[in-house]
Amino acid sequence: MVVQSGSTVQPSPVADPEVLEAYRHDASPVIGNPEGLLRPQTAAEAAFWLAEAAGSGTAVTPCGLRSSTTGSGLAPHGWVMSCERMTGLIDLDPERRTATVASGTVLREFKDAVEEHGLFYPPDPTSEGECSLGGTVACDASGARTYRYGATHRWLRGVEVALPDGSVRWFRKRRSDKDATGYAGMRDLVQLMCGSEGTLGFISKVEVDLIAKPEAFTAGFAFFVDVASALSFVGLARDEDRARSGVRPRCLELLDGPCLEIMRAQGSGIAIPASAGAVIFFEEEHAAGGDMDVLERWWALLERSPGALPDDTAVATDRRQQEELRTLRHAVPATLNEEGHSFAPSGGKKISTDWAVPFAELAPLMSRIDAWIAEAGLSRTARFGHVGNGHPHYNLIVRDAAEAAVAHELVGRMCAEACAVGGTISAEHGVGKVKRNYVHHRFGELELAAMKAVKGVFDPASILAPGNLFPE
Repeated sequence: MVVQSGSTVQPSPVADPEVLEAYRHDASPVIGNPEGLLRPQTAAEAAFWLAEAAGSGTAVTPCGLRSSTTGSGLAPHGWVMSCERMTGLIDLDPERRTATVASGTVLREFKDAVEEHGLFYPPDPTSEGECSLGGTVACDASGARTYRYGATHRWLRGVEVALPDGSVRWFRKRRSDKDATGYAGMRDLVQLMCGSEGTLGFISKVEVDLIAKPEAFTAGFAFFVDVASALSFVGLARDEDRARSGVRPRCLELLDGPCLEIMRAQGSGIAIPASAGAVIFFEEEHAAGGDMDVLERWWALLERSPGALPDDTAVATDRRQQEELRTLRHAVPATLNEEGHSFAPSGGKKISTDWAVPFAELAPLMSRIDAWIAEAGLSRTARFGHVGNGHPHYNLIVRDAAEAAVAHELVGRMCAEACAVGGTISAEHGVGKVKRNYVHHRFGELELAAMKAVKGVFDPASILAPGNLFPE
């Protein structure tokens, strides 16, 4: 079925229940209930349907490739609008090191395409093989290499957005080094769109900055007797005085004892010592042929780190070895997701956190949280993530609805404590529907009112992404 609009023919929303079933689910425990599906191929088509929806009061939830862990792309009602048919590299400028890409393009495919030209796009969320560029902008995704390179917003130059008034707008960053004009938060609407989770518009194109592809890098697993000694080592590696640290990491990732159990079960051939209670996954870039110098510096740092097991360090200097380490690391969340899903019939699931704090606050807070979990009697917890940025993921596997209630209360307590010490409730996955009731820990009433006012300017009919971001 199609709808005629002037000289343009627009495909109507798909209402087939069998088709819609796939759009009821993503990587979160949330279940959507879309009444129609839109898969526009152009920004103009998306804008047409947003205007139609605004006129009829129909809710529209923008979505990427449904890899979200927060349910942000799942429609509780109304239409879901997917960017999946907007794909491909539109423009690449090797001299300026910029690229424009359609929002539905798979991130890994885009990164591979620019690397063929000797260029590099740093953001690397775990789901890079299944997520879209538009989705990474919508939640301001990051990943393991955030320690050196920062999150998506740092690399974003501009976005093309379809709006509910039927218009298509390009928003681009100002490029001056200094700007004292107006409210700081409103000087750049690109940054406003980044992390907006579909609540302000539908992202159709993304323009990003690139850098020269690093000549080489070395990766490794550094093992420790426990999490406390691993975090102490991260503090040494973070030291910006290279005369003291000797290293320049681009990622510093923690995996704890339960994560090591999962890694051992993969049968990878990488030796994981029985005495290890934690591992730090690290990477450092260097010139071609510089791997031995890099390894010597990491070795020296490990040797003076209490609780380290330097003789058991696993290193990877070629592509095959490096992919093997990353595959092992990525097996952890995949396995935990499957384990959580196995308890669904009894009301159980995996509940994971995304809070972050200043690094100096991390070890004390994790110690307090571990005590809370023990007091609550939750027996299955795994901790991994981007501790170089003060950003671990606690993964609580709960077996039934009663344990889920206890876990949700604990996560709320974690978020409150994280914000109290200068942190946040979400550092890379966004808020979506899963974390919206923790938002009041991060924002006060005045801040929330300002955000709602901004949403009202872009979406006066309040049709976009119901249930995302704002507390109930």
